[in-house]
Amino acid sequence: MRRFPPRLICAALLATGSASGFAQSSGQSPGVNLRIESDLVRIPIENKDPVPLFVDADAIRGRGRDEIEAEGDAILRRRGQAVFADFLRHNAASGDLTAQGNVVLVQRRNEVLGPFLFLNIDRQTGFMDSPVYRLTELGGRGTAERVFFEGEDRLRAERGRYTTCGPESEDWYIRADELLLDQTRNVGTARNASLVFQGVPIFYAPMLSFPLTSERKSGLLAPTFSLSGRNGAELATPYYWAIAPDMDYTVTPRMMTKRGLQVGNEFRYLGTAYAGEARAEFLPNDRIMQDNRYLLAFRHTQRVGADPLGGNWTGLLNMQKVSDDLYFRDMSTRIALTSLTNLNRDAILSRSDEFGVFFLRAQRFQTLQDPLAPITPPYARLPQISYIGNRLDVFGSDLGLNSEYVSFSHPTLPNGQRLVVNPSITLPFLSTFGFIKPKVALHYTQYVMDPQTTTLGDATRTLPVFSLDSGVVFERDASLFGRNIMQTLEPRLFYSYIPFRDQARLPVFDSALPDPSFVTLFQENLYSGSDRIADANQVTAGLISRVIDPDTGSERLRLGLAQRFYLDSLQVTLPGAPERGRSKSDLIGSVTGQLWRGWTLDAGLQYSSTLSTVERSVLGVRFIPEPGMVFNASYRYSRTQLEQIDLSTQWRLGRGWSTLARYNYSLRDGTILEGLAGFQYDDDCWSFRFVANRIAVATQQATTAISFQIELGGLSRVGSNPFELLRRSIPGYVDSALNRTQPVTTIPYPLR
Repeated sequence: MRRFPPRLICAALLATGSASGFAQSSGQSPGVNLRIESDLVRIPIENKDPVPLFVDADAIRGRGRDEIEAEGDAILRRRGQAVFADFLRHNAASGDLTAQGNVVLVQRRNEVLGPFLFLNIDRQTGFMDSPVYRLTELGGRGTAERVFFEGEDRLRAERGRYTTCGPESEDWYIRADELLLDQTRNVGTARNASLVFQGVPIFYAPMLSFPLTSERKSGLLAPTFSLSGRNGAELATPYYWAIAPDMDYTVTPRMMTKRGLQVGNEFRYLGTAYAGEARAEFLPNDRIMQDNRYLLAFRHTQRVGADPLGGNWTGLLNMQKVSDDLYFRDMSTRIALTSLTNLNRDAILSRSDEFGVFFLRAQRFQTLQDPLAPITPPYARLPQISYIGNRLDVFGSDLGLNSEYVSFSHPTLPNGQRLVVNPSITLPFLSTFGFIKPKVALHYTQYVMDPQTTTLGDATRTLPVFSLDSGVVFERDASLFGRNIMQTLEPRLFYSYIPFRDQARLPVFDSALPDPSFVTLFQENLYSGSDRIADANQVTAGLISRVIDPDTGSERLRLGLAQRFYLDSLQVTLPGAPERGRSKSDLIGSVTGQLWRGWTLDAGLQYSSTLSTVERSVLGVRFIPEPGMVFNASYRYSRTQLEQIDLSTQWRLGRGWSTLARYNYSLRDGTILEGLAGFQYDDDCWSFRFVANRIAVATQQATTAISFQIELGGLSRVGSNPFELLRRSIPGYVDSALNRTQPVTTIPYPLR
């Protein structure tokens, strides 16, 4: 046996069945033709195998034709794999590799460190004693008494541990007699497993399956726990079934100590041209209501495709039903659901092309009534057919058409059919510094009433509509707090004229008086909908000033004022409303933008100069010094409806701790609309959140709930997830766990 000089590098094809030998600087063994240049031995030209092996060591010895030994900082590598050790022995005929002393195996998707390794590099099978392993792509790591390699990207650890925490932390880990980590399917399986958190076992299972990534996987999801004043203690244990890549199903038994067992079902599907979701919840014999309770919901969207004329067709089906008016108030702690009054049910078919949009709808509602504050259910539309067309620059003019046919149905109000045809023509004059847009329209309406539900007869209404919109933009360079800015001054005048038509004998299906705003003040019709077209001889004057960053073009601040002036007294009103004899509308003002670093302002005012009173106002400020830290404060006032203050915050206290709070209080009613208090802790591999909240769900009714959650990064969540509650309650809330990236841990390779 011959010995090479120190630091000689050999590169040779060591494949099963090939003839391989090793050369010394003074000669060579038969079987391989090697040329030595300095310290480099090049791959022989006659090697045809596409996956050569490279060996680097202080000393390399050959044993016969098929086996070599490398000693002293030895490295054996080939494409996608490398082994570092103090001593290596490799047999080319069998593919067996033995490594001893500071062994590091680096593969495509994992790294394993230990004192001894046996590996067949052709079959990717073998074992390592007392290993420390890391899944390089997935972020997991662990230890074991012995790890077995069972093919490419499959590890089986005996009496092992697994965690996604960083190298300096083991705040949580899975401990099991046997751990199978299958990176081809991104699934981990543990036998006789315990979940250890902060050194305390908190969960045991004879068999535990968990995902190695965020990819979908069938199995039991983490149970959720919560406490509610209306339902008592709650425990939900969902089971998830990944039926196909584009289809899944979740069943969730939910035990409520005060009500009984509810079973929730959710089925989802997704295709290239469609998507849908079906939900069903059943609570047989509610112990409090003494009745069966349920929810049924189905939503489907479909892209039908293009027709020969170039139009694109889409469809939507949305169906919802609950067993009773109090279902959401009893079963949900989300204010978006507890305050829901109308469940929409509709089917829509639409077509769009370059000329406009065709729209066909059938719509009904289920109205959920508050016994102390009943409301009138909205009309059903069976059907609603509309076409909105727009054609720009036709001989220098813009053409428009707004047309609609609706059959209105209601159990207690007048029923009837309405046809609206509203063509228009606009002749715009545009320049870089301003615009003038005269517009002429004709609003035709026809009613066919149901004599069995009303004494109102059939009727028609034809009204010409004229408007003139104009504006100018002035710009100047200025400075603000020592920074260069560009300031604009944009006056705008809008005139509209509509002659008076007596409409007292026309029904009111969908018209209402909207709240004044910058949008509504610059519209021809005072009312929304088509049942009332207000007579108009009026001018709206507005002024907007913007502060723009000249370097980025972003708008930093905007101030606006607008008011409508009535040249004639208004005569058309809604039923029960007095005639509007005022000569001008309320004054609308707004300020929004970024005041200085981290501070933003959003304020609005509606002031009645006739009554010398503030009708509505809102003042809101937000401070975000950095992501994960936010403070919101707002004040809302309406002279006839409400007066509220709203404070909320997510504030980092240090060492991973943050406080969470919201206080929404009605000054007029003297009651808390929503209160929230909690805290969260975020570490590199786990998070904890605790939230207690109180929500007013109806008149003189409120619900209180407590939620907590432990999230083990990369593994699972235990407890009810309050993220949606926090995101809605605290504008600007950031869930740092959603953006957490697993820290990169490295094994110290014996590299030179």
